[in-house]
Amino acid sequence: MLNFCRTKKRVFLRGSLICLLLVILPSGVYAKPMHQGDVIITVREGLPCFSYPQDKEIQKRPYSFSALFVTEAGPVGKGGWEMRITSPDRKGLLEPDKPETCIKYGIHQPGTRDIHNAEPLLMDTPYEVFISVRTVKGPRYERNYSSYFCITRDEKGNKIIVAADTDDDKNKYNPWKCLKPDEKPKRSFWERLFGK
Repeated sequence: MLNFCRTKKRVFLRGSLICLLLVILPSGVYAKPMHQGDVIITVREGLPCFSYPQDKEIQKRPYSFSALFVTEAGPVGKGGWEMRITSPDRKGLLEPDKPETCIKYGIHQPGTRDIHNAEPLLMDTPYEVFISVRTVKGPRYERNYSSYFCITRDEKGNKIIVAADTDDDKNKYNPWKCLKPDEKPKRSFWERLFGK
């Protein structure tokens, strides 16, 4: 009974904290859309290839690809690539909803337009990738996926993708670092709070 009461109290406190933060934080803080999950990143022909996961919400109603951004991690976010769909009828548009149909970095896709031409990605440099998807019919819903990554080489010299994370000991103006292949990023306060 005591454990049950503690659990209810924790849920109440967590909900109260979330409501309090939403009331206190000014709207200008929400410069970046909310993150609903991680981008899936594979390597195809030496290039990172991006897709979004088939989570419960995506399976519930039809969503479709809307935009993809890749920038260098850090406060300036230089370099990278930005592309969006241009075809409202979505004809011929590749749907990167699984690794088999991922979007390769810098490769033009039918029905899309490059807003920022792809710049070469540097090895062992932290980048952020962001994918936005929207509902196709009915009420408009949007989901946003992002991940931090680096391109590096394994012991055989093959290109691989590793996660990137902040490093408290690094330069405060750009605290990002590439993790080792078996290393996992730290969960942030917000990820722990919202259960991601």
